[in-house]
Amino acid sequence: MSLVLRFSVFLTAITTGLAFAQSTPASTSAGSRSSGTHPWGDLEYYEIPLTCPEHTLRMLDIPSSQTEWLFEQTSIKGLRAHLTAKGFPEEEIHYVLDGCTAIFDPAIGTRLFPDDDLVRNMPLPLRVKTYRILAQNPRNRFHHRPLFMNSGNVTEWFRDSGLPRAILADVAQLAYPTPTGNAYYFSDVSFLLRQAHKSPEEQLVMRALMRRPALMARLKLDTNSDLAALSDYWAAGFKNKDILPLMESVVRTKQVDRLDIAHLLPPTPRRNLFTFPELSEGASGRFPDWFWTCYNFFRFTPVDIYADSPNWEALMTREFELALRPYQFGDMLVVRNGDQAIHGCIYVADDIVYTKNSADIYSPWILMKLDDVLAYHDMRGDAEITAHRKREVPLP
Repeated sequence: MSLVLRFSVFLTAITTGLAFAQSTPASTSAGSRSSGTHPWGDLEYYEIPLTCPEHTLRMLDIPSSQTEWLFEQTSIKGLRAHLTAKGFPEEEIHYVLDGCTAIFDPAIGTRLFPDDDLVRNMPLPLRVKTYRILAQNPRNRFHHRPLFMNSGNVTEWFRDSGLPRAILADVAQLAYPTPTGNAYYFSDVSFLLRQAHKSPEEQLVMRALMRRPALMARLKLDTNSDLAALSDYWAAGFKNKDILPLMESVVRTKQVDRLDIAHLLPPTPRRNLFTFPELSEGASGRFPDWFWTCYNFFRFTPVDIYADSPNWEALMTREFELALRPYQFGDMLVVRNGDQAIHGCIYVADDIVYTKNSADIYSPWILMKLDDVLAYHDMRGDAEITAHRKREVPLP
């Protein structure tokens, strides 16, 4: 990705007024929070909705406006037995199946096409149960990987998106809570597109739905700051150099008392932060995933290594050691469902992490709160975190 294009995306994400370092704003913006004083210093941060670049959105495969649910069972009898085994009482099974047209495909299973009334009016507990079953089949694209909203306030989430009020009302009715209860999923993209009246409105819907929640964070600095202690934290045992002179420069500059923490990151994550992958980054046949993102955090020149690479666990053992709280800057946090690693991110400070949430061009490198990352990835509600700290010297 060209530096010019990355810089353009970065400026779009930052919005007017944010740059290398800032003076104290006249008033604190809505949603801004300060973390208090800790080893990483005094941080303030706020959320922005990061939107895909137009050239990336144009490559998006817009789904059909016909809602389809796919089950692996190849007969209604088999599907009824499956739903019964999953804890559905008979009245719920009738409610779901009576509102659907069914097609049986021996190759992939039962294809159900629910009518609009069923999709819109399904009781929330039943929606949660049904969609969690649908999520187990990757062919159910937006159930297997739902769109994520870390707020129940739909109006606030889609502020300035241009979506009509009727569409916002549908999103509010169709969103359902994550297993952690800290955020919301949305899976009924086809239904929403069905409500759009023409192609430009469909594109508007997809642009709004593809927003990604990201954090902007700034470190407060003044003449009373313990710069030596702060640089110790952000240098991560000298893995991340040249931090102290940067902080000293900010303190010496009049009317400047905040430093965007993007400038405290090592070169590779600093270059990628708030950007979306370019097609050229998939020249090897795939795009960076969570392990690529984590493993290359302190590397000036990234290497192609992924979560399904055969040697990734061996690299973890050789180059990282298990760590406990309190987490430190640069720790790799691996999210696991049982023995399966489902995601990983890098701890930055104050439970803010650096993350790339999926291996595609629609997922940017961003900062998020750790709880939001867990809510995004923990589809079953039983995820655990293991922390891994970069060894000073790798094992032989």
